[in-house]
Amino acid sequence: MSKEKDKMKSNKLIFTVFTLACFVAMGVCLIVDIATNQHVTWALCPLLSVAFGWAVLSPLTAKKHGVLFSLGVLTVLILPYLYVLSKITATTDRAGWFVPIGLPSAIAGIVALWILFLLFRFAKVNVWGKLAVSVFLLGAVIAPVVSYFVDTHMGQNPFTWDMLLTVVVAVVVSVVLGIVGYVKG
Repeated sequence: MSKEKDKMKSNKLIFTVFTLACFVAMGVCLIVDIATNQHVTWALCPLLSVAFGWAVLSPLTAKKHGVLFSLGVLTVLILPYLYVLSKITATTDRAGWFVPIGLPSAIAGIVALWILFLLFRFAKVNVWGKLAVSVFLLGAVIAPVVSYFVDTHMGQNPFTWDMLLTVVVAVVVSVVLGIVGYVKG
């Protein structure tokens, strides 16, 4: 019982320190922005981002199911966050990045995170096998998908040697981790 109380105290302390650090960071951004520009300009981006980060990471200090709640908050807030951020950062040369880049990248990332959550939570595979799937999913699937949307929006060739190298390395590392997992399992 004492260990559980100590953990609760520790979690409350972590939450309090994290919250205070977020408020300090936001305050510093506001003060510097207003002092240099006489009104709020660039500080909107870090203010929004710190608030988003606080909302997503705070559930991790929950007594139970912190990762699940955190992932749920991320799932709900990522698209509104990216949409508002795209509006704040919109200029004539960078207008409209939310739909061509933010939306598909966020959806791909959220799907991947939920797959990994379910894998680590429920799969009866050793940690090496889970790591193999993680590296493959993030390096050989998600990285090329996000790169495709970014490169296409920027008018660049999405099929480059560096992306091919990323996929090949991810596949090789996944295979090696899978073999290690098989041998150890």
